[in-house]
Amino acid sequence: MKNTFRQSMKWLHTGVGLIVGWVLFFMFITGTVGYVYEEVNRWMQPERPLITPHIPKTKLIDTGQKYLEIHAADSKSWDIFLPSARDGNLQVGWRASAKEGERRGKYIKKVIDPQTGEAVNTRDTIGGRVLYRMHYRLHYMSTDISYWIVGVCSLILLIAVVTGVVIYKKIFVDFFTFRAKKGLTGWLDIHNVFSVAALPYHFMITYSGLIFFLFTYMAPSVDYQTNEEQYKQLRAQIFPKVQSVEPANLHAPLQPLSKMYVQAQQVWGEDSLDRIEVSLPQDKNSRVKFVRWETDITYNPYDYVSFDGSSSKLIEQPIKQYTVPAMIHNGLFSLHEGQFAGPLLRLFYVISGLLGAAMIASGLILWTSKRKPKEMKKEGGPSFGFKLVDQLNVGTIIGFPIALACLFISNRLLPLDIVNRGQWEVHIMFIVWAIMLIQPMFRPTSRAWFDQSLIAAIAFSCIPLVNLLTTDRHLGETLFIGDWNYAAFDLSMLIIGLCFTAAAVRLKPTDPLESAIYRREKITATLATKRMGRT
Repeated sequence: MKNTFRQSMKWLHTGVGLIVGWVLFFMFITGTVGYVYEEVNRWMQPERPLITPHIPKTKLIDTGQKYLEIHAADSKSWDIFLPSARDGNLQVGWRASAKEGERRGKYIKKVIDPQTGEAVNTRDTIGGRVLYRMHYRLHYMSTDISYWIVGVCSLILLIAVVTGVVIYKKIFVDFFTFRAKKGLTGWLDIHNVFSVAALPYHFMITYSGLIFFLFTYMAPSVDYQTNEEQYKQLRAQIFPKVQSVEPANLHAPLQPLSKMYVQAQQVWGEDSLDRIEVSLPQDKNSRVKFVRWETDITYNPYDYVSFDGSSSKLIEQPIKQYTVPAMIHNGLFSLHEGQFAGPLLRLFYVISGLLGAAMIASGLILWTSKRKPKEMKKEGGPSFGFKLVDQLNVGTIIGFPIALACLFISNRLLPLDIVNRGQWEVHIMFIVWAIMLIQPMFRPTSRAWFDQSLIAAIAFSCIPLVNLLTTDRHLGETLFIGDWNYAAFDLSMLIIGLCFTAAAVRLKPTDPLESAIYRREKITATLATKRMGRT
């Protein structure tokens, strides 16, 4: 430990940040995708219809109900998802009957063409939701293990955020004194800027993420202090149960949902319908719930209206009373997910998430920049630990975005009839990431930074081009008809490609001093490769 409290905190901040920095970078990038996963879903299924002229919601509801009555007549639950500002497509979903050995049946979701009333035959793809899930479930491992890995990393990040505020006495002053091209001092300023610019977000996103898995991380304490009945009561305070409907086992046709919707509008006094949930659609006890967009960060109990499906009568149901723990949980969940966010606030979430990734990346680079002069003076070259960190930095900070770009490219280039096509998109992403992690082992790191920045620039810039060559959902079409959500994806890829192009230009070793460092690193890498060959 160090002599003073601040020195101890500095040692702790540096140590914990380095241990899990690469995992945290992965979590921030995939979590940021989660804020726009609906838009990503739509881009990854180009067979979906583009936005169409305004169609009355009553007609869309009738179209969805008709499709479900034909294709999901035996299902006990239906969902109809109305077009929104984020996803302009009509969708329906239903729960299939459970097969032998299954606790419940598979949930099926289809995109409906409002003009024909038929399902759109979309390609098998992971979509944006699987990328979003990776930020808390990782991949290729059990859910329990991934939850604990993510939990430990989140706790370490929370420690790093708090200790970062403690050790930088002039953190807010230095925020306004950015010193570019100053080597180590410049990287410290960059790290400070990225940290302070979204500091409340960093704290909120980390703390709320830990709260969501409270019963997982605190399981030993909860088990020790409560019995089974007390545990159920504890969970009920945070997660109030929705009373289920018992079937009457008497057939009764479902009344037109569009007529019930008109009544729901009268209750709300506005047109803000998000989805329709139907329970027991062909039973006398059928229930229909109209759900509107969230109007309260802690969940408004008036955000849904229920009807008797067989008679179209409005059900005067008791108002769901949320306990204080439930309201706190709901509020943190809404903040974390940005459920209530409009377009501008959602953009703020995306920028804050990217700033979080940049904060972690700059911290990792700062660690190597601080130690590089000393390491380069060693007779045998840099130590194994330093080279490992340096190579992981390149392969993660630049390599993972390259892998993500390859996932989007594979979405367009993989054969449509390949088995497990969506999973192969994920496999390709991780295979490319593995290659990018290995590549710096055989190149001087200064050169590896340039190489991978150039690859990233090409990969992201190629996404709109590949989209143009393989589909009719290219920028020329989407911009012409004004489908800005779809066009925004291609435009964002071009912007990211330009950013990596600028990075590649800056990282190209043209300065004499940089060239000297490059030559020395190349000699060191060559010697290390020869030693590996002898062993």
